[in-house]
Amino acid sequence: MTVKVRFDKEVREYAKGEKVKDSVLKLTETALAQALENFHRRMILIEGDTLKKAELAGILAGASARALSGVLDELIKKRLRDESEDRIEVLYATDALGEETFGRKRYEAFRKHFDVLAGSNVEVKAVTFKHTRDILGRTYDLLILDMSYDYSPNDLGRIIETVRGGGLIFILAHPFEKWKDMWTGFHKSLVTPPYTIDDVKKRFNRRLIRKFTEHDGIYIITENGKARKKPKRHKSQAKIKGRKGVPIPEETLFPRELYEMALTEGQVEVLKAFEELVDGGMLVLTADRGRGKSVSVGIGAIGLALALKKRTRIVVTAPELENVQALFRFAKRALEKLGFKPHVVEERGLIKELYARKIGLRYYPPAEGYRKSADLYILDEAAGIHVPILHKYLNKERVVYSSTIHGYEGAGRGFSVKFLKRAREKRKFKELHMDEPIRYAENDPIERWLFDVLLLDAEPVELTEEDFELIKKKEVCLEEPDLDDWFENDREDLRHFVGIYILAHYRNRPSDVALLADAPHHEARVLRLKNGKIVTAVQIAKEGGIPKNVIEKMAKGYKPRGNIIPDMMVKHHYLKEFAKLKGYRIVRIATHPDAMDMGLGSKALELLEKEAREKGLDWIGSGFGASEELVRFWVRNGFAVVHLSPARNPVSGEYTAIVLKPISERARKLIKKANDEFRIRFTEWLGDTHRELEPEIARWLFETPFGEAVEYPVHLTDIQKKRLDAFTGKVLTYDTVVDAVRPIVKLYFLDGWMKPYLDERQIQLLIYRVLQAHSWEETAKLIDRTETFTMIEVRDIIRGLWYYYKRLL
Repeated sequence: MTVKVRFDKEVREYAKGEKVKDSVLKLTETALAQALENFHRRMILIEGDTLKKAELAGILAGASARALSGVLDELIKKRLRDESEDRIEVLYATDALGEETFGRKRYEAFRKHFDVLAGSNVEVKAVTFKHTRDILGRTYDLLILDMSYDYSPNDLGRIIETVRGGGLIFILAHPFEKWKDMWTGFHKSLVTPPYTIDDVKKRFNRRLIRKFTEHDGIYIITENGKARKKPKRHKSQAKIKGRKGVPIPEETLFPRELYEMALTEGQVEVLKAFEELVDGGMLVLTADRGRGKSVSVGIGAIGLALALKKRTRIVVTAPELENVQALFRFAKRALEKLGFKPHVVEERGLIKELYARKIGLRYYPPAEGYRKSADLYILDEAAGIHVPILHKYLNKERVVYSSTIHGYEGAGRGFSVKFLKRAREKRKFKELHMDEPIRYAENDPIERWLFDVLLLDAEPVELTEEDFELIKKKEVCLEEPDLDDWFENDREDLRHFVGIYILAHYRNRPSDVALLADAPHHEARVLRLKNGKIVTAVQIAKEGGIPKNVIEKMAKGYKPRGNIIPDMMVKHHYLKEFAKLKGYRIVRIATHPDAMDMGLGSKALELLEKEAREKGLDWIGSGFGASEELVRFWVRNGFAVVHLSPARNPVSGEYTAIVLKPISERARKLIKKANDEFRIRFTEWLGDTHRELEPEIARWLFETPFGEAVEYPVHLTDIQKKRLDAFTGKVLTYDTVVDAVRPIVKLYFLDGWMKPYLDERQIQLLIYRVLQAHSWEETAKLIDRTETFTMIEVRDIIRGLWYYYKRLL
């Protein structure tokens, strides 16, 4: 059907009274016609410094909402939106909505005109950037995004993708000449001592402005109606094309009504794959953002629950509850379509549980979900969950891993590289990839703009056989790139650098790019091959050198932005003098995924240490999620563990470790002291705070690069010594002498390099049974032996240690 997109006489009269140029109305009509005809989105950016830009946005958005209301029935008929979406939905996002804030005034100026024109079949939701997680998974026809003061790239990534095809995005912005040199609220959050706001860069602002002007589908006007970037010709006709028909299989296990909810062939394939799970199995589903992945999983979960014909419990997990709202909403819609009346349990306005007769879906954090009994486990946004946690679900009878590849929650091929490769060794599973967008049609210009400006689809450079030969010979050099050049001139190196992080790390956010661009204390380093290719990416934060008055405040509880390591050393080790020293905190270090385990990470640390030494710095360090692989990597590269968080990260399920390597002699004394203190504390924490820490990780946290024993007095009474003799002589049992055994085991872990040799299993046995006080049954399971065998082995280990340390006590 062809529709004429021309604002009616009432709109034009109103606009004329408000002195809105007819050319601006035509520009908006054209943008809307293009959006409707292509089922794409269009963007209109309004530059200005007064409330007039918000008023103009109100008029243009109100007129657009009115026009969209007129074609709503046709959009539903063409299956471009669901029949339940029978209203025009508008989102207004700004930095603040409190009384007397400028954000509130701009919002009120917008509503003053919008409400007059939009009509009754329109719903407006206003949200602050602080609460944009509330709208994840929701879809809107019009978006007014107020970027006049405070926004972060994370906000941009979340909000833009909520707009459906056929919709418009209005951006409220400062004049570009002013914007490129101004600081936003996000910039102020980057200030950390000893830096000031004057040290904060504006590279990201300038990149954003440049991308507005470079990409198609984006039109720019001033608040006075002057067009700086406009369509090549006026378009008022829009031929609304329906979605292509989706063939439904003749024979289906699930009710046909569920298949009728599918809008793409990809969604039908997902439902068929869910049917196969009735007999058990594993499904891995990947897609770029906006492909209807979570929607399909929600519908498929209900189909599976019905097909099982029994009381069905489904565990749903994801990095955040916000991530699974689309899944829950469409599961609810599927139940309603089948005649159920589902009961919803919400938390903070978000669906957390869904029940209908014998069907129950409930969200759990990733580190909890696998502990629950269920008929199906769904891991949405799986790339955002740490790999060891993903592996915990592998042995479940029915499990679905669903992950975004590119987009705000994306993680590139990292999910495939780090998890699926190992998963294939453990079990068979089906893989599906969804290509066709559902929220808007393919080749949407706003998606291209968003992916470009936030580098969401960045990938590392391809490596050849010649490159691998250079890597084997370690023919690499450490280089500090010119970030001004990278960002101002849009170098490919920037995409390759960020691409390595996207593929190698499990959690990436758009603000990471802005942090690199603008934070005064953040810098980049790269390992380059001699042909110029980047194979290792390092992001560092310069910390320390904190003024004395700030250090005193830190000791009393003040937490300065940045300076994570100095703050920890002051608060947990009472080493105020450490905060005066300067060093590099390695924020991220990642190697090209095709060149992992070839020594490049260690080479990068070696060269970075050399640079730090030449610059007169005192230390280098890092904080990271403590896995066995990572702790071993840092310890073997000469770093000392100085802290471990008391609680696991709720998403990754890991404790955060902080490690340091001294460069100056002053730093060496302080770090040695902190490492000694940590090892002493850790022997106690393992029986309480860290009782559930994996012993294979704990054993590496005890390792020290200093090679010296901790000066920590251990006292045994004469009777305790005799009881130890009796235990090792098989007279007394372990449980009657544990008070005497534990000090000996502590001595071993606090000793230096010249201590008795124990193999990996023996070390883990001591940690698990003695320091963590797990039962004999649990300990036997750890080493896959009988309880009797385990008791004998523990006695033999203690006998050797007692023989060695007896002479020292």
